Amino acid sequence: MRSHVICLLAGLLTVQAAAGQPDVPGMMEAQEAVLLGQRVQAIREAMQHPDSPGALQAITNLGHDQRYYVMVRGWLAWQLRGDMSIAAASKGQTPAAVEARIRFLQQAIRAIDLE
Repeated sequence: MRSHVICLLAGLLTVQAAAGQPDVPGMMEAQEAVLLGQRVQAIREAMQHPDSPGALQAITNLGHDQRYYVMVRGWLAWQLRGDMSIAAASKGQTPAAVEARIRFLQQAIRAIDLE
């Protein structure tokens, strides 16, 4: 539902810009908010499907932006901490998906930290 609203808002903003309508106060901020929302959504998808092509790139795209680095880094660390807890409680029988996400999150954190 959220992604539909984001796409609809982005479409409306694009149509207004293409129609040559004057920039109303806050229009640029709204466009930036839509783009940020799309980038955050991409990170969420990457964390759910770490083996998908472009997953790491989705994270580094936003993680390398100094305005959002702390947010992205915190989100990744929070998810990693939860997955590490699952792994510790699994007593050697960690689900493969959790193990894959742990490796992916560690790689993503290194990638944005080393920028």
